[in-house]
Amino acid sequence: MNAQPALVAHADFLRQKITVLSLMNLAFERTHDRTISFADIAERCRLPISEVEFLLMRALSLKLISGVIDGVDQTVTVTRVQPRVIGRAQAGDMAVLLDNWCNNVKSTLGFLEKETTELFA
Repeated sequence: MNAQPALVAHADFLRQKITVLSLMNLAFERTHDRTISFADIAERCRLPISEVEFLLMRALSLKLISGVIDGVDQTVTVTRVQPRVIGRAQAGDMAVLLDNWCNNVKSTLGFLEKETTELFA
C-alpha cells in the first residue's frame, strides 16, 4: 500500500469502508441470531470495543443496516442489511436458506391443516 500514494492519502477512508463492509458481512451471515455482541463485532472488524458503537451508529445513519443498539448489554439486533452485489457462494447460501424457509412454511401449513380440519371442511 505504501507504494501507492493515492491509497496512502486515503488510508483512513478506506479503513472505514472496509470496517463497515465487515460489519455488513457479519450481519448478513447471521441469519438465525441477528443479535450480535460488541465483542463479536470488535473481533470481526478488528476494532477496539470502545469504537464499535460509533461504527454501528455510522452504519445505521448511512442506512446500510437497520436495527437497535443496546448499549447496556453491548449488543445490536440487526433487522435489515442493505443489499449489495453478492458472489456465487453467497447466492448459494441464500438459496439454501430460502429452501429451508420454504420447507418450514410447508411444514407449518401441513400442521395447521392437520390440527384445524374443521376450518377447512
